[in-house]
Amino acid sequence: MPGSYGSETMWDEQRYRLSFTVGGLLAPQGRIIATLFLAENNDDNRIAQGDEVELGEHIARIRQRAVDENVLSIRTRAAGSRMVSEVIKRLSTLSGTELCHLAGADTPTADRHALMWVAMCRYYALVGQFAHEVLRDRYLMGMPTVTYEDYDRFILTKAMWHPELETLSTTTAAKLRANLFKAMHEAGLVDKTDNTLQPALLGNTLTGILEHRPESFGFFPIGER
Repeated sequence: MPGSYGSETMWDEQRYRLSFTVGGLLAPQGRIIATLFLAENNDDNRIAQGDEVELGEHIARIRQRAVDENVLSIRTRAAGSRMVSEVIKRLSTLSGTELCHLAGADTPTADRHALMWVAMCRYYALVGQFAHEVLRDRYLMGMPTVTYEDYDRFILTKAMWHPELETLSTTTAAKLRANLFKAMHEAGLVDKTDNTLQPALLGNTLTGILEHRPESFGFFPIGER
């Protein structure tokens, strides 16, 4: 989907989205924004379409209210605005059914974390490719950890076709790497102390939801489906 919202689909010579420098997984923030959106837009056509249609830019209609009311309880308006925008962009990749499950009062915390990981992987193609090509592949090959060195090798390979990765400042490159690992730690996919891979345990309800977009399972350290 083109523009600032929805999943990032890579075409020839397209540059990666590279703005995942802060926040980690943003699971609590994602639930807050999802709940706010559903409270105002439960009859939205994108919600009614359910399982396969992404919300896209429709979810951005809640942005101004979220910023004005400081629903994320962030100290300054500028910082709050940036955080709301980041959360909304990630949520734009979810379907109505996925968003409803994220916001559900009875939804397990693990499901919320998994959905926000899926959202991050969809919105940032680089993250999704790392999840599929490194995180999951290492798990399937029986390799016990995923490390900064694995990430650096992955980036070096991608930079052969994406010069924007070579032009990143050292500081920005370090922030991207650290924030990705923070998200994996928070999602329970990689142990924070020693970077040991932890197989994803997806509940039955979430599994049923993700089966409508089965490529999403490729973002997790799980066996072949």
